[in-house]
Amino acid sequence: MGDILKIVGARVRDIRKDRGLTQEQLAEVSGFHFTYVGAVERGEKNITLLNLEKMAEALNTEVQELFRYAGLDLGQTSKQRDLQEVLNLLMRQSNEEIKRAKFILSEFYRSK
Repeated sequence: MGDILKIVGARVRDIRKDRGLTQEQLAEVSGFHFTYVGAVERGEKNITLLNLEKMAEALNTEVQELFRYAGLDLGQTSKQRDLQEVLNLLMRQSNEEIKRAKFILSEFYRSK
């Protein structure tokens, strides 16, 4: 069970850092103490689903994004890792930016 806590904690940390937040800032926005955020990120706390939802909201992301195993090699092929990285980049964008990226890709591959 400890592996899933470490994986989710690492993902919370990665997203927090991508958002430019400190543990203290994430704690303030999510309503937790900064030591709790640190313990979650280190995989020391068995975070409840409700607290995970609060943390996802504070990170402006979906709960399922916290279960994406970015940066970890879980037997994925290079192609799968590359696609996951592209998906992770797109998940941080607005709907308008995602539509723009889709259009660009469609145009790019239509011409080939």
